[in-house]
Amino acid sequence: LSRYGIFEEEGDSSEEEEDDLVMLGLTSLLGIRYLEQRSYHVAKSKDWYNYILPKYEDCRFKKIIRMNSINFQKLVSLLITHPIFQNNSNHSQAPVELQLAIFLRRIGSKEDIFGLCSRFGIAEGTVYLYCKRVMIAIFSLKKTLVKWPTELNNDNVEELYENDDDEDGDDDSDNDEEDINQNEIVMKREGERKREQLMNLIINH
Repeated sequence: LSRYGIFEEEGDSSEEEEDDLVMLGLTSLLGIRYLEQRSYHVAKSKDWYNYILPKYEDCRFKKIIRMNSINFQKLVSLLITHPIFQNNSNHSQAPVELQLAIFLRRIGSKEDIFGLCSRFGIAEGTVYLYCKRVMIAIFSLKKTLVKWPTELNNDNVEELYENDDDEDGDDDSDNDEEDINQNEIVMKREGERKREQLMNLIINH
């Protein structure tokens, strides 16, 4: 992954390890191109994507693409400048909008690979290629979009909790500390569970 400039060496090693596992897990999952015997005569057409999807109201669009159209366009604007979508040849790539839509549909629905091919008018291998590009581009935004709270943010949150306690008139400091400890345990177990699932996915496929 370092050759794509996705991760910097700084930061918590456990966090980077989890990122690597997520990336490997998604790549492994999306790399399973053919879940049944291949068919070389799958009916394909881009008419649905070009003429039907744009006419969907936001509720239906979200059911298909797994995010509303406004956020979809915002994400496109963030990804479109990534080098992976730039070709050094005379053959231009498919629009980033199309590649992102296929990626979101692939990971956000139970539609099989052949259904995607028919819906978007592309070949099986192209689904894998588009998903790989989008994954790399999204992961490159990690340092920009995912940030730990600053000291100022923590102070503001703490002040809000203190105000809530003052309004309630109760001293629940012991309960709050117990809740925090319980939350830390739950988050740790959830992280371990995700790592185990991803490792099983990678090993089994």
